[in-house]
Amino acid sequence: MSTIAIEDAIAKVGMWAGRPLRFERIAAGITNLNWRITLSDPQEIYFLKIHGPGTESFIDRDVAHEAAIKAGDAGIAPRLLFYDAADGIEVYEYLHGFRSCGVLETQHPTIRENIVRAYKTVHATQTLSVVKDGFAQLDQHLNRLRRMGAELPRDFEEMLWQRRRAEAAIRAAGMDLVACFNDGYVSNYMYNDDLEVKIIDWEYAANNDPYWDLTMFSWENFYTDSQSRRELIEIYDGAYREDIAARVHLYVGVASIVWGLWATYQSLTSSIPFDFGKYADLIFARGRMAMAVPEWERALVTV
Repeated sequence: MSTIAIEDAIAKVGMWAGRPLRFERIAAGITNLNWRITLSDPQEIYFLKIHGPGTESFIDRDVAHEAAIKAGDAGIAPRLLFYDAADGIEVYEYLHGFRSCGVLETQHPTIRENIVRAYKTVHATQTLSVVKDGFAQLDQHLNRLRRMGAELPRDFEEMLWQRRRAEAAIRAAGMDLVACFNDGYVSNYMYNDDLEVKIIDWEYAANNDPYWDLTMFSWENFYTDSQSRRELIEIYDGAYREDIAARVHLYVGVASIVWGLWATYQSLTSSIPFDFGKYADLIFARGRMAMAVPEWERALVTV
């Protein structure tokens, strides 16, 4: 799919027909083009997203649309106001007073708690039409890269062996499947002066184990020590559980492979001026670290 020009995208939005407005590019996001739309009479502000070229090859736009609506209905995301699937246009309510988190902000105890509780809200109230747990996400990326003949790390078969061990242990323990965000990229969390939180960009959403979301949040925001992990589990479940801590540790290893493969694919296809290859190397290294410590072996028998 080629990317529609912003002027043409605006013309598609019927609620803006004949109304004077201005548009401003928002320099954020990795795969899409984002714009702030300001109408002058009366003044209203909206957020417009144009799907990035080629993103349909790794994003299920139908389930992303479903997730955007349901997350908005749950009150933890902006409401979707307009959607054009053919040209890849989405218009959302503008989150006045909200700004994107960095890792420093997600360390704030209130913001951290509100993010975890937002996840708990959507997990407890929503399901989606597609199931894609972390292992299925990994296989999707891997199969695509193998078809492309992509070069993978020299120790990748060892990493896959560890993935199979983790999958066997987790599937034997069982998992619930609920609507999950499946991402965790830090700027997808937004907060205001009252430290209220919204979670944006539900593009990778699908039914999954809710502890995958907890893992992705801890992994992306460097809640990696045992005390931080304990605190996240206590916020989410009300009490600490060793089996959940073990599950989260195993998911750190698996998620590192998932996102290392994602970054590898981006390094081969993306036109964005970012060194995705080096990013992939760093993510794979985090996976090796999770698998190399004694906690990995303990997790396999504790989950």
